[in-house]
Formats: sequence, structure tokens, C-alpha cells
Amino acid sequence: MTSQAPYPLDMAFVRADTPMFAEIMDMLRSDASLSDTRRRDMISGLRRVSNALGLPPEDVPCDSRWLQPRLARIAPARLGLTAKSWQNAVSDARAAFTHFGLVERRINRIDDLSDEWRSLWSAVLASGDKTLQPALCRFVHFLNTMHVAPTGVRVEHADAYRDALERNEISKSPVVAYRAAVNGWNLARYRIPGWPDIVLPLASGQTVISIPLSRFPQSFQQDLDGLMCRLGTPDPLAEDGLAKALRPATIAQYRRQLIRFASELVHSEIAPDEIDGLHVLVDPVMAERGLRQMLSRTGNQTTKLIGETAALLRNLARILKASDEVRDRLTDLAARLATKPQTGMTRKNRDRLRALQDENNQQRLLLLPQRVFARQIPRSSRYSALLAREDALAVAILLFCPIRIKNLAGLHLERNLQRPGDGHVYLVLEDEETKNERPVEFDLPRDVIRMIDTHLTTRCPELCPSATPWLFPRRDGDGPVSANALSARLSRRIRKETGLEMNAHLFRHFAVMTWLDANPGGYEVARRLLGHSAISHTINMYSGLEARSATRAFADLIADKKGGRR
Repeated sequence: MTSQAPYPLDMAFVRADTPMFAEIMDMLRSDASLSDTRRRDMISGLRRVSNALGLPPEDVPCDSRWLQPRLARIAPARLGLTAKSWQNAVSDARAAFTHFGLVERRINRIDDLSDEWRSLWSAVLASGDKTLQPALCRFVHFLNTMHVAPTGVRVEHADAYRDALERNEISKSPVVAYRAAVNGWNLARYRIPGWPDIVLPLASGQTVISIPLSRFPQSFQQDLDGLMCRLGTPDPLAEDGLAKALRPATIAQYRRQLIRFASELVHSEIAPDEIDGLHVLVDPVMAERGLRQMLSRTGNQTTKLIGETAALLRNLARILKASDEVRDRLTDLAARLATKPQTGMTRKNRDRLRALQDENNQQRLLLLPQRVFARQIPRSSRYSALLAREDALAVAILLFCPIRIKNLAGLHLERNLQRPGDGHVYLVLEDEETKNERPVEFDLPRDVIRMIDTHLTTRCPELCPSATPWLFPRRDGDGPVSANALSARLSRRIRKETGLEMNAHLFRHFAVMTWLDANPGGYEVARRLLGHSAISHTINMYSGLEARSATRAFADLIADKKGGRR
């Protein structure tokens, strides 16, 4: 019987005749057409890229579609490189590709443009617009190379540009560059005089399930509004009255879920006019039909959203006083689609926390705020520098106060940052502001207070108008930044500065990991730190995080006993 080596799936879509990095490095060494300096730089770039991928040059194919998603995941800071050094390495590697005709040579000099394109591009450069220049440069040169006149640009040319990016881009996302180019083109119509008045359509990158509520009958809309009002202002004396009002966020979530489920029925070819009330949603036939429509999007695998929707329909049937038969059927559907309760953290969070167990990675994260605040604020990029400080301030607060991102984004300078006059500053969240309705209070460290005060004296007017009462405001100052926007910013900032993959919620896990590593079994302090209402929840979520320190202590105990043997 002949044994066969497993097929290398990592190379499944790479053509068999594709050269490897090692091959073109050898070709470069014997290429007399290059100067010694240029040859050395190209070989160095290829070697650095293969080292960043953790592979020998013999195993890295010169295939842009293979390289692009892998290089896009690399954070230069994690490799101990500056962004510029990494950019130079990738540029040198791409130059080697270009030298042997593996990708197209980039053409981006203004003298390469036709008269029409040169005139328009000169206007873009003269405008100093920091958005249009990087978005449109390659697109404009591509259109010029394709001999497309400015007034003749159409959607098919944008599609061709996307195809060209997919074949020739080795580090950046082709889809992101394509969407930026189309958005930049459409923006230039308003910002650049003489720009062709041609709109390039851009499909949404999201799959939209929910349809507008206005498409449903008025009776359904009234039923929905009545239910939300009932959930928000219950009658405690009614026989079936709720014990307490639901939180506004919970009510908004239920509203979205019910509208989405009604929309799923429409996608299953039920006319919107037939959905004339909430009673339609809890009809067992309709409920199963809508849930099957949701399952069709997930390969018949239940998800947390599907399970929650089925449970919501079950509870809605009770509120609407449906018959026992209906309620039993919906209870059965909910049981069948229920997902297993989460115990502990997700694998992704455990993997990210494992990286933070390394002392060097911890130091990069812990020192991030000080590094950013120590930088000078240049006049030429004052906005970017102040935005970096705002992100660093958010990181500094989360390191000492592991609150939820919604609470962080909504911090009010007077309500949540209280200064009693003795030099202390307390971060205070009242019970109505927290998820489990328990007040939280932190005594901020001196260095964090200094960062707050420094930032507040320098942030206006670039980040917000003066007298803005929010610590993390919207740019118009009329309210706090959205939690999702701040969370995305922090993830990007941490990756750029440290190379670590970390979201805002992971700071809560990091805080508990750090505490339990130093104090195995110290769950009561961890519970208070996170503001959990029950210690059982803390133990369920974080049991095992102290395993490293516990096993290390046990190993030390055994070593001591062995050393004491006679």
C-alpha cells in the first residue's frame, strides 16, 4: 500500500508553475542589470516578508492573491518594525515581483497622464484634500492607462480596476482600495471644480435583512408600539403585568428583533400586508416559516440570534395570551433552536489573552498611553495627533477601570468624573447607567488624571467645540461618540501601536486575567472589579484563567519537595 502526503491546502489555489521567493532571490543574485544596492534591497524585502509570514523563502509563493490576505494581517509593531520600515520591505518585495513581470509596474507620475487627466489631477493636488489624493491616485492612473477619458468613466471601468487590484495588490485589501476609489470619485464631483458629473454606483457591503417598518400595515405598527410601551411602563396591578420596566436598550433590541423577524417572513414570500399584527408572528406555522428562513442563511445551523428570536416569540405568545397549544408549540421550537449557554470565554478571546501573557506584549499595551502622550503635537497633523491622544486616554482608563465600552464612550465630565476638591478624581457610574444596575466607582490614578487634564486643555477646536461636556465627544460636540465607533478606533490604534489584536471588551478579560494570575482563586475581587451581581457568573466566565499561576505554584512546590529529599 502506497502512502501519500496530504495535499497542501494552503497552496490549493496557487498555480503549480508559480515561482517561490527563494527562486527569484537566486535570480536576483545573478541579474547583472541591477545595481548592487537595488539587488540587495529587493532580496532584503523578500526575506523580511517571508520572515514576517513565519515561512522560509522556499515556501512563499510569488502570488499576489495568496500574499494579500496574509500580509494584511501583519502588524509591523508586533515585529518590532515601524510602519515605514514595513512599508519599505513590502515595496522592495513588490519591486522584485515587478522586475520579473509577476505584477504590473505602478505608474503614478503626473507626467504620465494625458492632458485631460493631468488638469484634473493637478486640481486635486492643489486642493490639498487628504481624502481624495490617496483614494484616487491609482484609479486615475489606471483609467489613463486604459485610455478612458474623464467624461467616459463608467461602472465597468471601476469593476475593471477592482479586478486589476486583485491581481496586482500584495499587501492592502483590493476591496477596500476599490471602494475608496469609487467613494473618492463621487466626492470629487462636489470638491473639485470641473470634475465630471458622473456618479459611480457602489453596492452596500452589508446584507440588509430588515425592511422599513412603514412597509407593514398600520395595525402591525400600532401593535408593535403598544407592546414596547407596555414593556417600558408595566402595570404592576395587572394580573399579567411585568414586575418592572425593561431597560430602554432591551426594549430597543426586542423591537429590532421583531421587525427583523417580520422581514424574514417577507423574504419567505409572505406579503407585508398579510402581517397585520403581532399575532401573525406567533402563529406556529408563520413562526416556523420565519425561523426556517433564518436557518437558510446559516446552513440549517442555529445561532445565538436564531435562538434568541425563537425565545422572544415564545415569550410574546405568553404576553399576547395565546392558547396553550400555540404556546406549547412555540416553546418546543425555542427548545430545539436554543444554543448551548456559553461557559467561559470564546476561543478567539482566549487566543488573544494568551498573547497578553507574554511580558513584552503586556508592556507594549501598558505603556501605550504614555508613549502617545509623550509625542509632540505637530502643526501639520494636529488633528491626527489629538485623535491619537484621545484613543490613548481611552486605553489608559480601560487599563485601570475595565468598564464596558458603552459606559466609556458616554463619560460625562461632570456627572461621571467627580472631583471632590482633594486632588482625587472618581469615575462614577450610577446604577441606571450600568448593565446590571449596580453602581461602579473607581479612584483614578494620578497619571490618568494628568492625561485627562492635558487632553482637555488641548483638544479644542480640532476635536470638538469648547465647553463640550463629554470626555469622548462627537466632532460637533452635541453628544458622546458612539460606542461602536470608539471600539473600532481603539482596536485600530492598539494594533498600530503594539501589533496586538484587542477589542475594548477584552480589557475586562485582561483585568481579571492579570488579577487572578497574581491571586489564584481571588474571584470576589474580580467580581467587584467588573461589577458583576453574582460571583457565580464571574467564576463561570473566568475559571481557569489562574491556571498558569496555579500550575506554576504547584510545580515550585514539587521542585521544593524534590530538593528537600534525603
